[in-house]
Amino acid sequence: MDVIIPVVVAIVVTFLSTKWVIKASANRGLVGKDVNKPDKPEVPILGGVGILSGFIAGNFALLVLDQEFAGIITSVLLSSLIIGFLGLLDDILNLKQSARAVMPIFASVPLAIYSVGHSVISIPFVGLVNFGLLYYVLIIPMSLTISSNAFNMLEGLNGLGTGMGLIMASTLAVIGLTRAGVTAEAGEIALILAVVLAVFLYFNKYPAKAFLGNIGTYLIGAAIGSIGISGYMYTALAVLYLPYVAEFILKARTKFKGVSFGKVGSDGALYWDTIPNSLTHVVMKMGKFREYQIVVVLWSVEIIFAVLAYVLQTVVIRI
Repeated sequence: MDVIIPVVVAIVVTFLSTKWVIKASANRGLVGKDVNKPDKPEVPILGGVGILSGFIAGNFALLVLDQEFAGIITSVLLSSLIIGFLGLLDDILNLKQSARAVMPIFASVPLAIYSVGHSVISIPFVGLVNFGLLYYVLIIPMSLTISSNAFNMLEGLNGLGTGMGLIMASTLAVIGLTRAGVTAEAGEIALILAVVLAVFLYFNKYPAKAFLGNIGTYLIGAAIGSIGISGYMYTALAVLYLPYVAEFILKARTKFKGVSFGKVGSDGALYWDTIPNSLTHVVMKMGKFREYQIVVVLWSVEIIFAVLAYVLQTVVIRI
């Protein structure tokens, strides 16, 4: 398989670049407090640079080895680079909420250009629908904007966002690699993203040595959105994001000022004593959980949706 070498490249580059960025970020004071720990340790915030480096390196290797589908690889690469750069700006300059909301629109341009001539979407129980011009000027920009911003909402616990992204990318990889054509190529790109996130999880899991940062959350969300769109896995993409719909509703109640982290009890468990602002708070109110246990619960929920996404995309849609 052409994807073996790109996967190895992605693993090596992610590991080495993340180790480097942890030291560089700490030396330059680019750190944030881990508020879910009793002693509030400072943790480097630019771990997402390692994810971006590994993902880009892996896809460049794939591009060199597989010229047949250069269009899809290039479009995902360009979209990832754009959103990664914008996320880095946000980490350094702390952009306004309004700016964060529209950033992914710029990253959608390569995908829109690549998708010219492919404006038909297969909707479960409805059939094929041709959206025409709306597909390029509305559906693609909205999909990428929603996927990246929504992913950014459900984060704040060690390993949470990385693990959720790993589950989503793995699902798209399994769907894609069992198909043919551009969907199979999208599956290879998803596999590269999955191994990159698996490596980064080593540094991001409890207790975290590095945070994703906005560069990481926006990148993962945009990459998953790009893969789903370019590989025509719309149904799977929509189902995988259902937990984020719930998160959006909870955050909307606070006018998007709510947080996902909790309050630390004397026993080290996290709790939340007011109205939930996040799915993390919903889990906290279910019992006494430590940080890593809350993360595992939410991962488990996402796995259920991943199975549903696979069934709907491969059995109902049958791409």
